[in-house]
Amino acid sequence: MEVTGFPKAILHLDGDSFFASVEQALDYRLRGKPVVTGAERGAATALSYEAKRKGAKRGMTLRQIREVCPDAIVVPSNYTAYSIYAHRMYRIVRTFAPSIEEYSIDECFADLTGLDRHYGMSYEELARKIKAKLESDLGITFGAGLAPNKTLAKVASARHKPAGFTSIPRESVHTFLEGLPMGSIWGVGFSTSLQLERLGVYTALDFAAKDRAWLKAKNISKPYQEIWMELNGDFVKRLGDDGDDAIGSIIKSHTFRPSRDRAYILSQLSANLEAACAKARRHRVKARHCRFYLKTQDFTYQGITLDLTVPLAEPREFLRAILARFDDVYEEGVQYRATGIGLYALTREDAVTSDLFGTSARIEQGAQLLGAIDRLNHKYGRHTVFLGESMDAVTEGGDERTRSLELPVHQRKKTISIPHVGKAH
Repeated sequence: MEVTGFPKAILHLDGDSFFASVEQALDYRLRGKPVVTGAERGAATALSYEAKRKGAKRGMTLRQIREVCPDAIVVPSNYTAYSIYAHRMYRIVRTFAPSIEEYSIDECFADLTGLDRHYGMSYEELARKIKAKLESDLGITFGAGLAPNKTLAKVASARHKPAGFTSIPRESVHTFLEGLPMGSIWGVGFSTSLQLERLGVYTALDFAAKDRAWLKAKNISKPYQEIWMELNGDFVKRLGDDGDDAIGSIIKSHTFRPSRDRAYILSQLSANLEAACAKARRHRVKARHCRFYLKTQDFTYQGITLDLTVPLAEPREFLRAILARFDDVYEEGVQYRATGIGLYALTREDAVTSDLFGTSARIEQGAQLLGAIDRLNHKYGRHTVFLGESMDAVTEGGDERTRSLELPVHQRKKTISIPHVGKAH
């Protein structure tokens, strides 16, 4: 007999416009108004729903924001406060469900399986109670999704944003997937969705309706087979699963004010690299390949893929490899507006074997330092400690190296930034 309802009950909680909402929670004068964070870098990093409704978008320059939303209130990013709110969110959820996964600074998963009997209420009632507690204690709203697995729960939490709640019992999974683009499924990127379209798969239901023979015939890789299983209501991805199956790749990119300054552009790439490596270490994986690219003001891309001698999650080692090839991509005099880094062929760190030339041993010597840096950044906020190569990007230097110092005190970036002096040579 087919199991219905919630054989596993997974809740996903996602803070609505988290950074901007935290600013509104901290200052009552900002509530209900179009708030934009990113004053310290001259571009929008987060927007309240009031600002989004007026046409403001993430990555816009402040001048562009003013054009579409003249009454926007632009404030500096306060990463310390955002981190504190994230930890409060995790603690509140843990008071209800001991098994949670801190997925990012503004979202988490919780396993509610069996807790319906403990609390004497349905899974839907318990999920709504957790959501209400978060919103009451933190003063911000959350999207919440309840489903038999993580993939469906994450999609469900976005269904009725902001402040919505969506429940997907197992028997309703295919109804929910009807008309849902594959690109909106967690773990399916833009290029993958295009490849699936070439195979006649346009919606999540199209993919879920395929059989195992089709997956095998089309050489669908294991991560996407697991997405297929979860789209059919099975539970595959465990909470806190940090191995190869948790993530297939890590990609970090950032758009900045157009610049020709080589040092500034390299600094932006370094900051992306640090973020990608930090995520790899959180998932306890290392990458065997990486690709970095530069995006010009004319929206053209140029990049290079690097094959590594040993799997890495150490930014200084990556930088050594990138610096050796950076000028093969960078062209003097060209204006660039974005950089990106991708880590691929991820391998569990406990599955990495030592190489014959001592590279792995040298990298391991710095593992304790990286662990300390990760703990400081986790506790006090992103960019508390960072590579010296990332200084210009973190402090928004480059063409305007003293810009952050010239800002009024209330507009300066509100976080503690201590450069980790360890440039790659």
